[in-house]
Amino acid sequence: MSEQYSVTSAGVTPAEDRARRMRMYFIAMSLRVVCIASLFWVRGWWILVAAAGSVILPWFAVLVANAVDHGGDGDRPEAPTPLELTESTPSEAGTARAGTPESPATLIVIDAPAERRKSGDST
Repeated sequence: MSEQYSVTSAGVTPAEDRARRMRMYFIAMSLRVVCIASLFWVRGWWILVAAAGSVILPWFAVLVANAVDHGGDGDRPEAPTPLELTESTPSEAGTARAGTPESPATLIVIDAPAERRKSGDST
């Protein structure tokens, strides 16, 4: 039976992720403009808060803008285990080919994707 994957385990689309990051960057930089503008009318220790906001917010905005969402919040499917080629013993291989001593027959099957397969006739 084949494995079933949930559609909700897919991550956000790159366009949605980029829009979210741009929105967060815009909000952080708008707050920075407010902090810089407030430096002209606030007094006392509030001026330190406005100055810290105008210095720290660009760093925070760049961190948020560069934080790419690499996956969804849902359950991610596990990757299938890769197939391994193993040597077979003479009893597993069946009969040996004609003209070879009692050596096991090795069969390697390589399957190309459907779009790369060619039909026998060339037109």
